Amino acid sequence: MYNIDKTKEYIRDAVTNPLERLMKGESGEPTVNLYEKYYWQGYNPKYDPNYKSMLHDVMVPYYELYLNGDTKLCCAGDRLEFIRRKMDYIIKYDDQFGQWASEKNLIYAAECWGDNLKRYEKETKRIYRFFHVLELLLEYDCQQEWSTLSDKLQKMLFTHEACYDYKTDEVLCVLHAFTMIMQQDWTKERKKEMLDLLYQHWLFLKHYYSVMIRHIIGVKWTNFYKVAETVMHSSQSFKPHMHIFYCGLLDCVDELKMSKKEKSSTDKTISLMCEEMQRCEPSELLYPLCDTIFPEDFQRLLREHRPPSYNEILDDNHKKEELIQQMKSQTTRTCRELEKTIENFKNMLNASIPIKYIDAELEKYPPELAFTFLREIDASPIIKMHDAWHEHYPELFNKYRERLFGSIQQQKELTESMMKVAKRPTQVSYYEAGSTHDDKRKQLIFGEEKEMIVPIKQISNE
Repeated sequence: MYNIDKTKEYIRDAVTNPLERLMKGESGEPTVNLYEKYYWQGYNPKYDPNYKSMLHDVMVPYYELYLNGDTKLCCAGDRLEFIRRKMDYIIKYDDQFGQWASEKNLIYAAECWGDNLKRYEKETKRIYRFFHVLELLLEYDCQQEWSTLSDKLQKMLFTHEACYDYKTDEVLCVLHAFTMIMQQDWTKERKKEMLDLLYQHWLFLKHYYSVMIRHIIGVKWTNFYKVAETVMHSSQSFKPHMHIFYCGLLDCVDELKMSKKEKSSTDKTISLMCEEMQRCEPSELLYPLCDTIFPEDFQRLLREHRPPSYNEILDDNHKKEELIQQMKSQTTRTCRELEKTIENFKNMLNASIPIKYIDAELEKYPPELAFTFLREIDASPIIKMHDAWHEHYPELFNKYRERLFGSIQQQKELTESMMKVAKRPTQVSYYEAGSTHDDKRKQLIFGEEKEMIVPIKQISNE
């Protein structure tokens, strides 16, 4: 027979009493010898549904305290770390925790954690205790209307005025990021990766959040000049991701409420930041996370504002140098080929090959090259001594000069005609009286100058 009273007593001695002692600042060890009191007497707790149900019923008040960051449980100093480990151990044996948390008001919980952060303001890392609460919600399948929750948080936060204070707003931003992660069609493992990225880089991301929601969170600064300066100088770990903050700041700098002096200082910092980014290689590590949190803005900000990094500038310069060298090599090869071609023409003449064959070969080249070859061949004193060349050169000269300058004149006339048409505001086609759409047009009138008739030759259908 299942001993309910014994199980309740065991949970009290092994779970709740040590937790109560931790809350008072004492050791979290049980006050009784569990082995002697239970195991030695033949009682071995079975972590079956009955045990888990009783454990859950006992722990619900403590869950409430922990979820809401109540100072009775989420107290000062190192005790909070011991309590975190204790809660991890307890919840592992409670299969109802996720269902219970699914019915809780997480915005209210975040607001309570904001009050907790203000009470223990000197503990700068206390925000990461709230991350642990979110880890538990993810691990144990808390189900909420994440999209509705993120929309509500966005309306609360994405305004020009802080909705609470810089501490509470910071917690609400963490919750907003969490809701954006949770509504993605990802595996639990992928969501854990993104939450871990948020945790690891929150010190940087809270500055990015500040510019994206247009008011400062997580730090005491009252102007964005100091926020930008902090990102510039506070940590080397920021540098690979600095372009993310830079893009957000550059996009909204005109919307931030700053005095003329603050605006000037911010502009200088932006300029220095741009120079600094060109000396380091940007990281794409946070791209998936930022794209998830700010899906409507992040990719656009990168396209419009991200400056090239130092390596990208080097790559670009390297590509330019390669193109220059390729062009130099190609020019050298081309010049050699042209010299070889001219030499071949001269050899043909020296071999007494008839001029008509030379003429036929010249016609295969563009007008500019053909005329150049002709002049180069004639410049040779030996070639000038050939009677056949002396006799036919004037005719060839006139032919290829006309071919060259004729094509140039045609291109000029075509360009002028197109420019005239482009300058006219409208173009209207008129048909002869009585003609239908299927009839061939016989005249055109451009614009409103109806007296300028352009005849069109009748086109045969044969």
